[in-house]
Amino acid sequence: MTDTLSAVPPDAAIAAFLDRINHPLRLLVAISGGSDSTGLLLALHEQLHAMPAKPVTLHAATIDHGLRDGSAAEAETVAALCARLGIPHEIRRWAGDKPKSGISAAARAARYQLLAGIAKEIDAAAILTGHTADDQIETIAMRAERSRNPEATGLAGMAESVLFENYIWITRPLLRSRRQAIRAFLQSRQLGWIDDPSNDNIAYERARIRAHLATAPQIGMPHNERLSLSQQAATLVSTHATMPLPGLVDIDNALFEAPRAILCHALQALIATVGGQPHGPGQDALVRLIALCQQPPGARLTLGRCLAHRHRHGIYLVREGRNLPHGRVKADETVLWDGRWKISNIGRMESPVQPGGTETDQKSVPLPISSVPISSVPVSLAALARQSLPGIGPNLRAIPIIAPYQGFLPGFDWPLAVALAGLFDAPGFLSPCF
Repeated sequence: MTDTLSAVPPDAAIAAFLDRINHPLRLLVAISGGSDSTGLLLALHEQLHAMPAKPVTLHAATIDHGLRDGSAAEAETVAALCARLGIPHEIRRWAGDKPKSGISAAARAARYQLLAGIAKEIDAAAILTGHTADDQIETIAMRAERSRNPEATGLAGMAESVLFENYIWITRPLLRSRRQAIRAFLQSRQLGWIDDPSNDNIAYERARIRAHLATAPQIGMPHNERLSLSQQAATLVSTHATMPLPGLVDIDNALFEAPRAILCHALQALIATVGGQPHGPGQDALVRLIALCQQPPGARLTLGRCLAHRHRHGIYLVREGRNLPHGRVKADETVLWDGRWKISNIGRMESPVQPGGTETDQKSVPLPISSVPISSVPVSLAALARQSLPGIGPNLRAIPIIAPYQGFLPGFDWPLAVALAGLFDAPGFLSPCF
């Protein structure tokens, strides 16, 4: 499941990226001062000067995480470069206490939150980052080290574009350019960059992987296959999955006749959404679920916080009855409930939310046509489906979400996310802008 692509010089990569834009856009460029992001900004600046009719404007932003001495001075150095280039620039600092563990993931989350806030302020169409082919190689290597499945979808690596919190697209125009070529590009312009010492700190997984990947003759980017997989999985969901009752998904037998890779991709996303999890179950659990189709009606198993129930025409999926949260929502507050619903309080008083949707809650969910009559749904499953819904008062509004794509939606999974939103009557996903 690999494509082999030649590395593209950074200026050529940016020229090709800009050629795809034919309407006015403001782009927010994330620049840390390192070689990759500095090369991205400079290549954009030069190519736009060579394309005076191109309706694109640039804005730059630096996020100071405050994790090491000198970071504030480095951000000011970047600001001076942007001033010389005539590009508006913002510095935002990650304020507050920092976690003692998981600092890389927390810093990444904070960075994108801050960048998204700037993008909203300036009405940017997208955020551009300087991820390179070297980053891609390292990402695939890290995922391969963690996975026992050589066909795992994560081995496609990073998508060229990712939708962040269903609000703004993050795009990586240099994903086919090598870091050394970017540095040569900067050196040819007599422009330096800032080296982050954490990039060589073997306490971090990526730095350890990088040390073993000093040279790589080929770049594996199976994105066309990965997109096709998502498109076919989306067709499976749209054709063979329905919701006979709110909270209960019915998968008909025909879905399980699909090729294994497509079937597993569709099932992982379905189970993650029903269970309110960011990721679906592993291969071993999926094998057990597929085997359930060979069992007599009434056979059951649990996986990914879901109960799977075999019936004559297929399999029902419903959220397990265990560990459903109880809580309260303050006035004007929006909370994530069980990873499956966003609940907003539009009233003036704090309101409780707990499992067990009312009859009104159930009737508020549109029901697609199912291959199985509602009357044939086992009473215990109907009760479990109802229990899985949030019980809310008149001041609360509940919106279903698609859990695996709520934070980051890779561009090649956009078709599948749209299909799931249709099944669960969730808000749609922002269309790609490039």
